[in-house]
Amino acid sequence: MRAFRHGLVSVFRILNGRRLVVPALLLGVLGAPLSVGLYARDKSDKESRTKIKDKIKGTDKVARKGDDASTLAGAQPGAPHVLSPALEAARSSRGALQQLPAYTCTFTKQEQIKKAPLLRQVMTLKFRREPFSVYLKYDDPHAGREVIYVEGKNKGKLQVHEPSGIASFVGTISLAPTSGDAMKENRYPVTMIGMEKMIETAISDWEEALKYADVQVDSYPQAKVGDVECSMFEVTHPASRPALKYHKSRVYFDKKTNLPVRSEQYGFPTKAGEAPPLFEEYTYSDLKIDAPLADADFDINNNSYSFK
Repeated sequence: MRAFRHGLVSVFRILNGRRLVVPALLLGVLGAPLSVGLYARDKSDKESRTKIKDKIKGTDKVARKGDDASTLAGAQPGAPHVLSPALEAARSSRGALQQLPAYTCTFTKQEQIKKAPLLRQVMTLKFRREPFSVYLKYDDPHAGREVIYVEGKNKGKLQVHEPSGIASFVGTISLAPTSGDAMKENRYPVTMIGMEKMIETAISDWEEALKYADVQVDSYPQAKVGDVECSMFEVTHPASRPALKYHKSRVYFDKKTNLPVRSEQYGFPTKAGEAPPLFEEYTYSDLKIDAPLADADFDINNNSYSFK
């Protein structure tokens, strides 16, 4: 800028006294590149200092360019997240469950336990919200096995009756819900059973996924679980992240009752091109939501049960 001012002064002198014509023109011409060079160098220095500060803070623009796919959803204020419809459906379904005091159903689950092949189990389930109460009678495998759990009763332990083998002669067995024997064939303790726990888990996972903009959500309004007409949401994560449990999850909502009747969780494929492995599947079928359940339904002294 100083050189530029000198150039202007020289031109002014030329116009007034017609002197120093050549030096003034040379000064003006030479001064302009000099001032541009100083400005460019100053700008370059500022950019370098900014990059150094960004690197120190872990926010270097070049470094972040590779993470564009996982930009936080909040980067676009006002735009609804692709997960919004799925979360709205899940929260609405949870609200319907909170108005449901009890139900009976056929409970079918498939789980991968410690990298073993999928274990499929079919049970009759009686469920009560308050106090949290569960009665299970196994149909396949271990036909005839019975399990009762009531929150705040039996010292917080499961009451188990085995229909055959040495354990059948022992009588009723008490097990802590998270003990090794109780968890041998289960990914989760009995305290996590029920449609409400299932949908709460899905909501928690999907709310965590709101942080990412690369989530894929597909809606299937004409899905079915058996003969039950459902709407289904499938949520897929393209890349594994520590906070996310699964590659893909699906939840099916009964169109008539708005209840979540099935949940599926898939892991990430181990090789490119492979189908994602199924880790968990929980299905609640033959639902009776108006079944009158009483304390006797969760009591080992119930004469219709085989507890000893």
